Amino acid sequence: MKADDELKELKDRESRARTAILKLASEVRPILLDDIAKFPAREVKRRFVANPEFAEGLDDRTIAALKVEVTALGETLRAKTCSALEQPDPWLAGVDVEATGKSFVDNAQLWSPMVEVASAVQEILVRHDFPDVKTDPADYHMPTWFINGKYLPGLAEKYWHLMAELRDLRIRIQEIEQARIRDSLAKRWDNV
Repeated sequence: MKADDELKELKDRESRARTAILKLASEVRPILLDDIAKFPAREVKRRFVANPEFAEGLDDRTIAALKVEVTALGETLRAKTCSALEQPDPWLAGVDVEATGKSFVDNAQLWSPMVEVASAVQEILVRHDFPDVKTDPADYHMPTWFINGKYLPGLAEKYWHLMAELRDLRIRIQEIEQARIRDSLAKRWDNV
């Protein structure tokens, strides 16, 4: 019966770890969404300022239209990414990844909407003939500054710590369950 007690305790701890991960996700989600909404304008402005010859060739009307376009894109990307990040599966997919660090990028399922964000901005850059878009494609990086009083790299470290804990708990649960199966089969063998 000791194995049953340990298994119950481990499953309770697994449930608490899962809850902690989803609570952390609810903290991270609005920060990422706010930044994603601002990313198109930030990235296009960065490239505009970094390429003076190109920028001077654009008239004010084109710049105004481009600003409207990237602002609208930011809101569209926020909404699209929000629906993807509201699901628990992408957040829990990190359990299969042995990563540590200050970014969520190693969790490919969780990070895939951010890759789509970068692709959408890349399309605008290409459509407007920004220089260097082929050699320096748009790439969304998780913000490394405080947003709304939260520091995402610190939250990412906490996330990976929780993922490691959840992974260890699941491994131990599986070991106990496998041992129970082997014991049951041994008893069956002996009784036949």
